[in-house]
Amino acid sequence: MVPPPLSPPLCTLPAGPGPPRFVCYCEEDGARGSFNLYVTDAAELWSTCFSPDNLPALKARFGLSAAEDITPRFRAACERQGVTLTLQEDIASLMLSGGPWTLTFDLSKVPGPEAAPRLQALTLGLAERVCRLERRLAAAEETAASPKKSPPRPGPQLFLPDPDPQRGGPGPGVRRRCPGESLINPGFKSKKPASGVDFDDA
Repeated sequence: MVPPPLSPPLCTLPAGPGPPRFVCYCEEDGARGSFNLYVTDAAELWSTCFSPDNLPALKARFGLSAAEDITPRFRAACERQGVTLTLQEDIASLMLSGGPWTLTFDLSKVPGPEAAPRLQALTLGLAERVCRLERRLAAAEETAASPKKSPPRPGPQLFLPDPDPQRGGPGPGVRRRCPGESLINPGFKSKKPASGVDFDDA
């Protein structure tokens, strides 16, 4: 089965057990050569302003080549809870740390008319991800709850086994008659020994 494509990475801030106040996510378009980081509190939006011209320099800061994407590095920072936000009026400072590298970015507040469609797209995208995860969870629970099929048990043997070819007699499972045992009532000895017909008396 082909795994589903990865959704754009995101994380909630501040990291830790406390209630989240911000959502941080990124958008990268390899075809257009664009990448930007976003931070929102569901009411306002802050964003970086990278252009395709300064994208190679940004990748160099991540230690990436021109053909590599930045999104996996951002995803790794989210998974390690290595994203830190500092908010000062209209400027937000975002620090990403992941292993040997630590980078800091400045984000500017996006004007309201421009931020509204982006926040709408983010909300609908999150709702779609939740619905997809719930469907996958329901399918997994249904699979786990369904009883496993057991192999069929062999039925009673209706026919006698084949004779033993080496001895020429019946194979295992056929009881041998003891000497003197009655043919009509197996298990009981014959009361009168069998005798032949005396033709001389006739």
